[in-house]
Amino acid sequence: MRVIFLHGVGASGRYWYAVADRLTDVDSRLYLVDLLGFGRSPKPDVLYRPTDHLAALDHWRSSAGLADEPFVLIGHSVGAIFAAQWALHAPVAGLILVGLPVYDDPVEVRRHLSELSAINRLTLGASPLGQAVCSVMCHTRPLWQLLAPYLAPGVPPQVARDAVQHTWTSLSGTLDHCIFGVGSEQRRLLTGIPVVLIHGTADRSAPIENVRQLVARSGGPRLVELAGGGHDLPLSHPDEIAREVRAIVTRVGDGERGSPPSKP
Repeated sequence: MRVIFLHGVGASGRYWYAVADRLTDVDSRLYLVDLLGFGRSPKPDVLYRPTDHLAALDHWRSSAGLADEPFVLIGHSVGAIFAAQWALHAPVAGLILVGLPVYDDPVEVRRHLSELSAINRLTLGASPLGQAVCSVMCHTRPLWQLLAPYLAPGVPPQVARDAVQHTWTSLSGTLDHCIFGVGSEQRRLLTGIPVVLIHGTADRSAPIENVRQLVARSGGPRLVELAGGGHDLPLSHPDEIAREVRAIVTRVGDGERGSPPSKP
């Protein structure tokens, strides 16, 4: 069974290293994908709408020879948004959504962003000052990659360095079109396959209450709540995530896939 991991905004596939390191005993091939515009992926001058990201993922899957193969899909943050959407047309056999952002409207998104650090408020707020800060960081990227591990001592060095591997266009476009522009009524969860949501009870970026309501409306998915966990669960709780990945891979591998996926 193939297992594909999608990261969130301002990260790369290496964000999943701690989880992947705990899955060496699983009889699966793991793919830690860099989303379009982030990490080592191309950074074209496009709008970075969900359709742009999904088209890039479909192209990567076809290029990797996985076009017709079922796979287990895991996404974090905006990667969880893409995972839920990708599963509607790709041959996904099992789905895990970590820290899924669910907001009622853009006002709620920006309210939660305002509670983040000053640098995050600047770069994630889609303001002229934020664009200027991001542009300076992009033009001096080698310096910031050198400094990043010292500025974020609690984060693995490779993850800290990848935090500046994007452009203002890819960052702001992904936020505007994939998070700010999508309300909770547009969040839909696939049925007919195993679906697990993993969420920290102390997540300030993506409040868990909205996720609880989504799961209650959807019926089938299972919600795993990690007490005291924040938004960076792949870094802070890799054991718990790896346990759920292992369980769903085993379940799918045993042929317990349920009925064919149905669209909501």
